[in-house]
Amino acid sequence: MTITASQDAAARVEPRRHREMEDVHYLANRIMLYLLALTAVTVIGFPLFWMVISSFKPGSELYVSPPTFLPENWTLQNYRDLFIQTNFATYFLNSVIVAGAATALSLLIGGLGAYSLSRFNFFGIGGFARVALVCYMLPEVLIVLPLYIYVIQLGLTDTLFSLVVANTAFTLPLALWFMRSYFNAIPMSLEESAMVDGCTRFGAMWRVTLPLAIPGLVSVGVFSFNHAWNEFLFALVFISSENKKVLPLGLATWIGQDNIYSWGMLLSGAVLITIPVIVFYLLVQRKLVVGLSEGGAKGE
Repeated sequence: MTITASQDAAARVEPRRHREMEDVHYLANRIMLYLLALTAVTVIGFPLFWMVISSFKPGSELYVSPPTFLPENWTLQNYRDLFIQTNFATYFLNSVIVAGAATALSLLIGGLGAYSLSRFNFFGIGGFARVALVCYMLPEVLIVLPLYIYVIQLGLTDTLFSLVVANTAFTLPLALWFMRSYFNAIPMSLEESAMVDGCTRFGAMWRVTLPLAIPGLVSVGVFSFNHAWNEFLFALVFISSENKKVLPLGLATWIGQDNIYSWGMLLSGAVLITIPVIVFYLLVQRKLVVGLSEGGAKGE
């Protein structure tokens, strides 16, 4: 049976058409994906962009209608007024102390507790882990009053230490649950090999297990820092003096005060509050990716 020239040409054209159709579908899918990503970034990022550019507008431009997209007269007056007319520097320092201490305690206590839950078997270990998770699921508004009673009884009212303890207590259950699952994924045989070579239990944990658990520690640190940095309810209930206020509470108290209230200062304060969080995420994100790759290499 002979194949004609037209049939041979059609047989060669058909796979090419199929490949071209696949390329068109692939290109259309990529364009749709990029459009969706651009839309999501625009919706999420535009309020942040508007906050930043509005913080450089003078007061006269903040109230004009229709509003100006970019400042006609760029100014740093809002930032100068923020530090001159308010205690923003004190609020910022207090937030750094509270967020840093709460994050460190969550990592230290949560890491050691999760390691114990993962490596040692004792009565009620499963029930304890579930109770810890249930405690985290309770909203802040339900536990703030019982915590405040303990704060009063311990004489910790109007202190930064009370905020550190409260934030640590709120984030610790999640740290225990999350880090326990991470330690469970690390083979016990690695620690046993290290102990055979002469390491103690603590040495094996420090030299073998913790380096492999860096991604989990970083994730817990990100969550703890973000919660403590933005927490408002505990600060509102526990803190009363001006020099002990943290950033969310300090900015919130400006609203409704005619002698201080200014959209320019509020926007500039919001920008300065956001910058440390963004910088922290950028630094931690790199360490998280490095930790994941190193953990996978060592696990092999």
